[in-house]
Amino acid sequence: MTADVKNLISHLQTALGDDCLTGRKVCVALSGGMDSVVLLHVLAQLRAQQPIELSAVHVNHGISPHAADWAAFCLKICRSLDVPCQIATLPPLQSKGGGLERAAREARYAVFARVDADLLCMAHHKNDRAETLLLNLFRGAGPQGLAAMPGSRCLNGKQLVRPFIDLPRSDLQAWANAQRLSWVEDESNENLHFRRNYLRHVVLPAIGEQFPAITTVLARTAEQMQEQATLLARLAKIDAKDCEDEHGRLRISQWALLPPIAARNVLKHRLNRAGVHMPSARRLEALAAQLVDARQDAEVFVRFGQTGCHLWRDRLWLDHAMNAPQPQAQKLSDGVIDWADGQLEVQGDAQAIARSGLVVRAVGQGQRFQPAGRCRSTVTELLREQGVPPWVRPRWPALWRDGQLCWVAGLGWGGAADDTHGLALTWMPTPDQII
Repeated sequence: MTADVKNLISHLQTALGDDCLTGRKVCVALSGGMDSVVLLHVLAQLRAQQPIELSAVHVNHGISPHAADWAAFCLKICRSLDVPCQIATLPPLQSKGGGLERAAREARYAVFARVDADLLCMAHHKNDRAETLLLNLFRGAGPQGLAAMPGSRCLNGKQLVRPFIDLPRSDLQAWANAQRLSWVEDESNENLHFRRNYLRHVVLPAIGEQFPAITTVLARTAEQMQEQATLLARLAKIDAKDCEDEHGRLRISQWALLPPIAARNVLKHRLNRAGVHMPSARRLEALAAQLVDARQDAEVFVRFGQTGCHLWRDRLWLDHAMNAPQPQAQKLSDGVIDWADGQLEVQGDAQAIARSGLVVRAVGQGQRFQPAGRCRSTVTELLREQGVPPWVRPRWPALWRDGQLCWVAGLGWGGAADDTHGLALTWMPTPDQII
């Protein structure tokens, strides 16, 4: 092992928090490119020194004709390192005015948000940070955007970490060459139609002719902007204290009483903390204005990429499953069924379940139902009483037989419930996310 390798491992240990790393689940966002391959290899060597549960996830957008080959390469390299690898193959992207780059990014992060890990490691480096600062500057971003890829942030309950963010790409390249690693090259990285590529291949080299240290300077500016963003986050926590309920969630009616600039700062901080892709300043102002003007019993909905943001019952709810595909109607079987808003565990005699004729599918709208021992009503009203948000109710899991509604998650069996086929049904909902 060379001194450079030891230094890179030491750098990684420091960035990930050496004192609390043992036994943690660490997942690598593996594209197959040089940067992420280096990160995977360094973590694999770190695993030999310090016990971590290492895995990788590769997102196949299907955009490139080589996408399947890249996925196969990632599986191969992970097998060689004895690292479990998940391949997430996505449906065709819908750019809807935000551009293909943004749509791809949002789709990737939606996958990353669902990864089972304590730490999700990404291989961004100092050059990436400089490019991101310029991109965000040209979009008119504030301190949070100009912080350009912080070294660490929260993502849906896990920590997203960029351990190479302070290193130039040349360090990773030198290490990869010394270790004789192989990787894939994405042909789209040369396409100047994409703004990041244009900055990388045209703008930054031109600036570098007059300012040779431009990458380091921009990265240092990003660090300073991160400090400013940290101070704003601290101020947001102070301003939010008088607006929180007993669970630390914002009471929007109280939040609306803050000065507009403070209200927007609190809102931005809470969305960022929840891992929501930050909207433009204009869109954030529009959302804040809607919330301020809304009646206390009003329902407001705003879309942020793959996440829905709802005002309901004076709280702001996030719906990360807004675009998650629902399972098709299927015959009930023993085991665990994944659902957009949780999991349904089915236990019982397999043959009895097969004979029951029960089918699991979404409850839909307009159905009437009488849970055992209760009055008959609409499922919508019954779920409302249970505190299930209105946007979740139509996709709520239910059991049907011959077109008749028999069981609803959280409500139980209909009628006298004397024909449950010996089933034990356990609905495990995903916890609500309220900012």
